[in-house]
Amino acid sequence: MLESETDGAEVGVSGLLVVDIGNTRTRFGLWEDGGVEGVSAVATESIAGPAEVASQVATLSGAPGGHGLSLALCSVVPRAEAAWLAWQRKQGGRALAIRGDTPTPLDNCYDDPQALGPDRLAAAVGAVRRLGAPVIVVSLGTATVVDAVSEEAEFLGGAIVAGVQTGLTALAERTAALPQVTVEAPERTIGRDTEECLSIGAVVGTAALVEGLAARLRDIVGDSAPLALTGGYAELISEHIWIEHEMLPSLTLEGIATIWEHNRGRA
Repeated sequence: MLESETDGAEVGVSGLLVVDIGNTRTRFGLWEDGGVEGVSAVATESIAGPAEVASQVATLSGAPGGHGLSLALCSVVPRAEAAWLAWQRKQGGRALAIRGDTPTPLDNCYDDPQALGPDRLAAAVGAVRRLGAPVIVVSLGTATVVDAVSEEAEFLGGAIVAGVQTGLTALAERTAALPQVTVEAPERTIGRDTEECLSIGAVVGTAALVEGLAARLRDIVGDSAPLALTGGYAELISEHIWIEHEMLPSLTLEGIATIWEHNRGRA
């Protein structure tokens, strides 16, 4: 819900801090003139309380101390979300913590909207804002998520698999012989040692998975549905996707801002 922490004048959209709290990293920036400015990223685990939030916000141009900024966020890490909201309460202004059932410009068709990750919803809203509907949205982070929005602007859901690095880590932990490797751009498609095979499987395999799921979802929502990529591994995977797609790094942040605007009248 949209909460007001002060009785002062309403803060304009130009004074909006948008925050996407993921399992691995947190991205944030200022929403100004229909775009996100000064986008920064920090390890989610490094934000333990309001003091760490204040330190990060102070790096944003035109936001000394963050006083008076409104805050809109989506989070999959409750502890980190609590830190950002605690910081906002000290600063004053309004805050919106997006949930899976938060009203948006989309018709949410998820069976249990409360169980829907708010980052998935925000990315879908951002994709429709940028590319229209129908659209297929791919978020490449700790998990690889492929979601579909219909021509009628319905969020339909999608598929979730282990993320690029997450899958490699799981193999190293659950097997006796496979080593831990860090994701790197492969130089070829056929690996000649175990480490290279793992890297190719993670990167090229994820690209092929995205292509395959996109094709199947287009059978449902329409062949004309554009494909949007976002997330920390999007740039790496994009190089190995052979079908046309859009790289939109700030997609989720833009969706968060769009949801904020949609809910401002409901405060």
